[in-house]
Amino acid sequence: MILKKYCLFLLLGFTFFSCVKNVDFDQVDDFDSKPKFIASLVFFKIPALSFLDNTNAEITGPIIDQSNLTIIEEEVVQDNLLEIVFDFEITNPFDRNINLNIEFLDDSNVVTYTVTPLLIQANTSKFQHKETIIISGSPLFLNTRKIRTSLELLTTTGTPIDPNDLNEFIFKSAGTFTFKI
Repeated sequence: MILKKYCLFLLLGFTFFSCVKNVDFDQVDDFDSKPKFIASLVFFKIPALSFLDNTNAEITGPIIDQSNLTIIEEEVVQDNLLEIVFDFEITNPFDRNINLNIEFLDDSNVVTYTVTPLLIQANTSKFQHKETIIISGSPLFLNTRKIRTSLELLTTTGTPIDPNDLNEFIFKSAGTFTFKI
């Protein structure tokens, strides 16, 4: 009996003397969520032989790769995309500098956005570049359907590429997409 009374007084004490804060249901109006989605975009390797012609002379013109970028076609992306941060990681194992140009294109191959041209120094492993696109400042980017990369070997630096070289130029890219809700 004494135990029941003790528990009752303890419960009443917690009830009357505990702190209570008013709940502010208007906080939901101030809620701002910006989910992020990370996706791998383009990955390729180019062996040393791809920089040489049939006579093993270095190719002086650009080597171009074009890939589809279908994620931006989705309606949810079109309606809610705020920003994209592209991360590029490039390995150039050759004794030549390489110019790299990256362009985003629409269905008609019209450029919607151009990444700052990159100079990849000779014998560089894991060169990194980050490019941020704010959609409100570049609304044409939402028309993007393709990504085109263009590599150009600078023959004025280093030594010629050996046809027996087994190294590969490696290009990796990913995008962090930020959305509004």
